[in-house]
Amino acid sequence: MIKTSLFADQEREAKLNKLGDALKVMEQHVDFIALADAVDEAAPRPGRERGGRPPFPTELMVRVLLIQQLFNLS
Repeated sequence: MIKTSLFADQEREAKLNKLGDALKVMEQHVDFIALADAVDEAAPRPGRERGGRPPFPTELMVRVLLIQQLFNLS
């Protein structure tokens, strides 16, 4: 039987803070919003006239790519 907690979110956040959340540390050194704006300027996204799934926000993708490079993830 799986034990579930009403406070699972808070427990997870506390565990991440104890381990040292890499994104929180990076936020102190990297301005993700400015970096995402620069990426959007350099490589604008095509229009969505034909529909389809909405793209992920550029800021999120910049964060993912940075984590992948720092921790050698694929």
